[in-house]
Amino acid sequence: MPKNPLYDTYAVTLYFDSHTNELILEAMKDIAAVTGNNYMLDNSVPPHLSLGLFHAEEEKAGEMEKLFCEFAESLKSKGTNLALNFNGPDNFADKVIFLSVKRDESLMKLNRDLHQLFLPHFEAGDNRNYLPENWVPHIALAVKLDHQQFEKGFETVNSFPLPKSAKITSATLARCNPYNEVSLIIF
Repeated sequence: MPKNPLYDTYAVTLYFDSHTNELILEAMKDIAAVTGNNYMLDNSVPPHLSLGLFHAEEEKAGEMEKLFCEFAESLKSKGTNLALNFNGPDNFADKVIFLSVKRDESLMKLNRDLHQLFLPHFEAGDNRNYLPENWVPHIALAVKLDHQQFEKGFETVNSFPLPKSAKITSATLARCNPYNEVSLIIF
C-alpha cells in the first residue's frame, strides 16, 4: 500500500530478556560499525520480533491500541512462559541481516491469533509478509544494506556469539517509520 497520510503502519512486537537483548544490541552495533549503516541505531529500533504489521487510519488508532491490549493481556493472563529458539544469522536478498527464529507451533499460533483478532478491523501491512502463510520469524540486525555493506556485515555476524534462545518478557504496539512505542505490556 502506498504511504497515505491518513494511515499509519503499526507493528505488534515481542521483546526479550535483558541478557538476550544485550547480545542482540551488541551484534547490531558491531554490524553498524563495520558497515557504516546505522539505520537501526539511528532510528532507535530495539531488538524485537514482529508478530504482525497493520495499517490503520488515524481515527482508528485507539481501537488498534485496545485490540493490542486485549491480545497482550490474554498472553499475560495465561501465564505463558514464552520462549524462542534461534537458528542463527540469515538474510533477505542480501539487504537485511537477521537472527532467524525457529518456527514452532506455539509461535505460529501467536501469529495466527493476532491476525484473527486484527484483520477484521485493519489491513495487513508490509506487503502482507507477516500474514501466517507468509511469515518468516526473524530479528532484524541490519537493514537497507547495499552489496558491500551486506558482505562486511554478514561476515561480522557469523563470527559474533549470538544467543541460542530467549525468554519473551513483554509485547508492544509501535508506530513504524519512525519507530515509536504506543503501548507496552510486561508479562
